[in-house]
Amino acid sequence: MKTIRKLTAIILCITFITGILSICASSVGYSEGRDALRSKFRRANGPEVLGVDVDYSYFCPESDNPCPLIVYMNGAGNGTYKGKELEGTDICFWTSDEFQAKAVNADGMYVMILRSPDPIYFDTCPLRPMFEAIRDFVDHHNVDKKRIFVFGRCLGASGAERLITNYPDYFAGACLMCPRTLISSSEAYMLRNKKIWIFCSFFDTYSLYPFFTLPSWFNLRLNTADSKNIMLTNSILAPRADLLFNHMIYPLLEKNFTDYDPGDYPGLRTVDGSGKRVASPDPIVFFTSGDFTPASTAPVDNPVTPDNPVTPDNPVTPDNPVTPENPVTPDKPD
Repeated sequence: MKTIRKLTAIILCITFITGILSICASSVGYSEGRDALRSKFRRANGPEVLGVDVDYSYFCPESDNPCPLIVYMNGAGNGTYKGKELEGTDICFWTSDEFQAKAVNADGMYVMILRSPDPIYFDTCPLRPMFEAIRDFVDHHNVDKKRIFVFGRCLGASGAERLITNYPDYFAGACLMCPRTLISSSEAYMLRNKKIWIFCSFFDTYSLYPFFTLPSWFNLRLNTADSKNIMLTNSILAPRADLLFNHMIYPLLEKNFTDYDPGDYPGLRTVDGSGKRVASPDPIVFFTSGDFTPASTAPVDNPVTPDNPVTPDNPVTPDNPVTPENPVTPDKPD
């Protein structure tokens, strides 16, 4: 009898220690670095649509409750092989214990990094395979459907802008870093209840501030329903990225304004839609806080496009839905 008790005690002790080690093994802090954080990601493929299946790396929070989803898209050259999309970004820091704990009203965040099917990039990649990869992931994980966000840098910003303007009912917001894309006035009106954050330096030689960021910000400010829902981070200069000068402003987002040298970003400032300066910008808190509308589960047969815009004079309402038989066009105002 004593022998059985001893064996039982030993087994319970081993089980307890193994459980503790398992928890510790899956818990990685910011200071442990990108390699440790990247090791927490797994890979999967989205469904094949139009002959294209978009693969991706993903991280799942340790929670039984619904959590927000951050979808991230890199720029050119970060999709040459599977796994390159994860190597080419520091968004992995959002999976650290410290950053996961920052999520508002959630136990953490899902992070999904799409890989562009190189040499096709996110500015020209067919939208449906990208969207269906996201929707398939959401359907198979405990994602908070009210808080699905698309982030992108460089050509990835073009992909993020295309996704949220074509599927506005599905996404709660977007972050565009050094974007080479323009948010039009009609698109800004469509996004008036969304959370949008733009990052760009004035002298970025790729994402030309006067041609892309400035008019986009102007349109967002004119149309937003809440000036606190839009943010702009800019600087005069930024670190160089290969041949692109003043381009690397995106590490500020990827590391949530942690661990950066202010000298790399002269003139750095963040303002909201009213022009008020934000003293301590925090993208994680910004995106995960607030009230959101659940993502639509209806099939998207006729997404809003530049040729099929939504305008103040032609809103989409329950009495005026967008369907193949009832498209929204400039020549058909309601």
